[in-house]
Amino acid sequence: MSFYSRHAYANSKEDIRSCHGNTVIDDVKPKPLDPNNINQQFEIHKLEGTFLPFQGNFVGKSLTPDGIPPMLLKRKGWGVNTSTPHDFNLVDDAQGLDTALRSHLPEFNLPLSSKSSQPIIVGKWYSPFMFISEGTLLLKDQMSISMYYKVTLEQNWEQIFACENNENQGNVVFVDEFLPRKVILVGGREVVDVKVDNGVMWFKSYNNEGIAISAGLSLLVFERMKWEQERVGWVDEENDKQVNVKREEKFGGMGRWRKFGCYMLVERFVVKRMDHSLVLSYQFNHINQIRSKWE
Repeated sequence: MSFYSRHAYANSKEDIRSCHGNTVIDDVKPKPLDPNNINQQFEIHKLEGTFLPFQGNFVGKSLTPDGIPPMLLKRKGWGVNTSTPHDFNLVDDAQGLDTALRSHLPEFNLPLSSKSSQPIIVGKWYSPFMFISEGTLLLKDQMSISMYYKVTLEQNWEQIFACENNENQGNVVFVDEFLPRKVILVGGREVVDVKVDNGVMWFKSYNNEGIAISAGLSLLVFERMKWEQERVGWVDEENDKQVNVKREEKFGGMGRWRKFGCYMLVERFVVKRMDHSLVLSYQFNHINQIRSKWE
């Protein structure tokens, strides 16, 4: 991986030539990182039976039978030196998705005066910097700002409709609301443009001064986020970005109700730098999970 260009080394195949009767294998030039490209994947083996004064004694091998790793990996006996910067600290474990907690759903005990419940974290990951892009920020600067990014999956209930009893309301309330399927924020501002370029999905918004700000996710990361949502009932319709929610709710309690509220389950991926500053959030509105409450 070439950290300063977001390019990755790859196997040589066709770059084999003859020079003065000898076979010469040229390394291919680094190409944009593609996690799905098996020619950019290598196994690192430790050599046995040799004792050299290195922190490692390694050789790299291709995952494809006809692939030839670049010289720096295929030569035998290269070593590894490591150091930890003083400001580098993964402060807690990232155990991935807590399936049991996620399926339990947040407690639905908020008062109708609340527009949303407190979010609970049901998943936590750390993503290396090469899968998160930040506008025109140079990669070497991005590395110094945040070598890793913290990605969390949050759940909470958000109010989509509320009303009060005006004496003539009766015991039936009709809900008729248009809701977006997803809400994406960059720097806390709603995204106005989305595009895919070179394996990265870019999101652009504008700050308070009208200056464009953008952030990107590797398609590998984005597709995993989307898959996590679709497997619990979220539906994506590119030609139908909003959903019309129509419901008839009947009050079944004693006496007269004063207030009514309708809430929707929201799941939100939040991407933050290691200093806890926000990069982007990707909210999925679960129209299939709606609850109502009377007071």
